[in-house]
Amino acid sequence: MTATPHRLQPYAQLPDRYSDRQVAASTVDALGRVVTLLVPPEATCTRRVPPDQRLRYDALTVVLDGTDVHEVDLVDLDVHFPRIDSLGSGFVLASARCRMPSGPPAATFDAIETEITHNALVVDDDGTRLTTFHAGDDIQHLLTDTNGDIWIGYGDEAAICAQLPANRRRTSGSGTTPWPAPRMTMSMPGLIRWTSAGEPAWYAPLDGAGPGSWADCYALNVGAGQTWAYPYTGFPLVAIDATGIRWTRRAPIHFASAVLVDGDNVAFLAADTGPHKTPGHYTVTLALSQNGPLETVTSAPLLLPDGTRPDTWARRTVCRGNQAWLQFHDDRTWYRIEL
Repeated sequence: MTATPHRLQPYAQLPDRYSDRQVAASTVDALGRVVTLLVPPEATCTRRVPPDQRLRYDALTVVLDGTDVHEVDLVDLDVHFPRIDSLGSGFVLASARCRMPSGPPAATFDAIETEITHNALVVDDDGTRLTTFHAGDDIQHLLTDTNGDIWIGYGDEAAICAQLPANRRRTSGSGTTPWPAPRMTMSMPGLIRWTSAGEPAWYAPLDGAGPGSWADCYALNVGAGQTWAYPYTGFPLVAIDATGIRWTRRAPIHFASAVLVDGDNVAFLAADTGPHKTPGHYTVTLALSQNGPLETVTSAPLLLPDGTRPDTWARRTVCRGNQAWLQFHDDRTWYRIEL
């Protein structure tokens, strides 16, 4: 059944006074604020260059909260293809790609810790560095929640030198002190929830209630008190809370790039199918679940505020509960759709 088209609404636009800088990363945080990482035009952090040609850089983080604008300077960064979100009163940043250890395995715990790349960084509200940690390779999504947790979704090329969450580690003879947690190389980690201190708290592949395959966290929605993931290869909708996976339900749409959730109502945003896809042509499919598989209710095209269809694929997409935000050709303008 075809329904009335879904029209995006203007949400926020970066002020013109920042036009002399390039947008390296941008998101909408759990409070609805737009967080943007701005870098000098000559910065190489958004370009595919050899590691020895990557330049460290200074950046400006701009937080738009309605008409309020807050700036934080970040200096001497080495974050390539950055992801960013607010974290408490500060921020968390991560390089989307990082070099994994190669060669013979390290012989000691300390040697492993020295060998791995710390490609994530937590800073406070004045830019002071609080901690760094190894967040793994091929990061597709980085979203924080109001509890101070960091959700990182990974692509199908992902790997991580994983450290078991504290509640799964062996303890010493007294039963009180965890042994140093050895790391293991994990491919296709799918989705990991991290603490604000950069400690792994939950791994999707280690949760037996999940769908089994987490080759790619294709879409991620971090809401208030609950998170939903949409993993490849089976594309189920997976609901997760602080204790782990609550349920997994079969979805009627494959390869959706965004998922919105409002109780039993779900919307999937996916590129139009067919042999000749037109860039920017998306369909929004509404589905309903009552403790069973999601069933399609209606489908309709996604339109810009002026009633036309986008002519480029979305550059960035952020999903939180019943809302999603998208950017298209202009990486300084955000649009919103609400379920």
